[in-house]
Amino acid sequence: MNPSPAASKTETFPLERPLLRQRSRDAKLARQRAAASLPFFISGEENRLASFVAQSDPSIAMSQPILMIGPTGCGKTALVLHLAARIAASLSLGGDATAVKYSLASDFAREYAEAVAADDLPPLRETIDDAAVLVIDDLDSIAGKKAAQDELSNRIERRIAAGKPTLIASKRLPSEIRSIRPQLASRCVIGLTIPIAYPAAESRLTILRELALLRGLELSDDLIGLLDAGLRSDISVLALDSAIKQVDLFCRMNQSPPDVAAVQSAINAAGQRSEIDLGQITRIVARIWGHRTKDLRSGSRKQSVVRARSLAMLLARKFTSSSLDKIGAYFGGRDHSTVLHAIRKTETLLEQDADLSRMMVEATEKLAA
Repeated sequence: MNPSPAASKTETFPLERPLLRQRSRDAKLARQRAAASLPFFISGEENRLASFVAQSDPSIAMSQPILMIGPTGCGKTALVLHLAARIAASLSLGGDATAVKYSLASDFAREYAEAVAADDLPPLRETIDDAAVLVIDDLDSIAGKKAAQDELSNRIERRIAAGKPTLIASKRLPSEIRSIRPQLASRCVIGLTIPIAYPAAESRLTILRELALLRGLELSDDLIGLLDAGLRSDISVLALDSAIKQVDLFCRMNQSPPDVAAVQSAINAAGQRSEIDLGQITRIVARIWGHRTKDLRSGSRKQSVVRARSLAMLLARKFTSSSLDKIGAYFGGRDHSTVLHAIRKTETLLEQDADLSRMMVEATEKLAA
């Protein structure tokens, strides 16, 4: 039973998952991205609207798209797939793995480009148009792909006319993403727009308690409160789970019950992860781009190396306390003005280049892991 608003400041409901085609790369990714340490969603005042919509009559999504927006790791994918599963079940298609079509926006753009090159667009259009429920994830990853955006806009419009549910997830409002065309932005926000935030206040405390119980840790309210106060406010459930794991590890290593020292070890570990080594950043970015780490630290002016190096500089500025001079010295003895120019240019390109944006997200996720 869900607690009533009067009885609790948080609300809990089980997360349903739709069946997705087993061989689909998108389906595997959807399962990975929606995977959570807890099989249910805990929401407080910060996500009250999302909680209400996720548990409402599925017909709420039949005539107009539903757009969920929020930062990486806030639970957008889990919630849109939960809603997709409920819609499929309401259509008596809960056991049909083809009922929910899940696709990253960037993968739709790639499939569209391949279909255009092969002069064979009808199959792609039929797949999108005929899906009982369509889920488009990471809408921001299609930025800059003008033709693909126009095609997706047309497909969404056709689904709206046919009364077929379309669920969309994005880090920001489409109108706030540079290089997202107005036509696509307007189609996405024509229905409900639901902001999703990281857990806060009571919901965060509840999540920490549930994660501790999941791992068999008996943490008092005082210890939970101490842990909560020591962690950053803008972190995901997975990050909270990492903190609980650290408490568990400390207790097992020291063969002791949870105490202030165990909690402090988790807080310290979380703090250490926020200060990342320049070498780690270079290795991750080089691996993503397919370069060697020494290439990024060299004087090479090869375009792909320059772009990778600039991205690494941006990440270094974001994840470390290193000065521009120190970053420049590390990346081949460049001065601070060169580093600043590279960072600003990369920030601009991230709004226009979907591939670069995806690399940024991938690198950030690896660094935050």
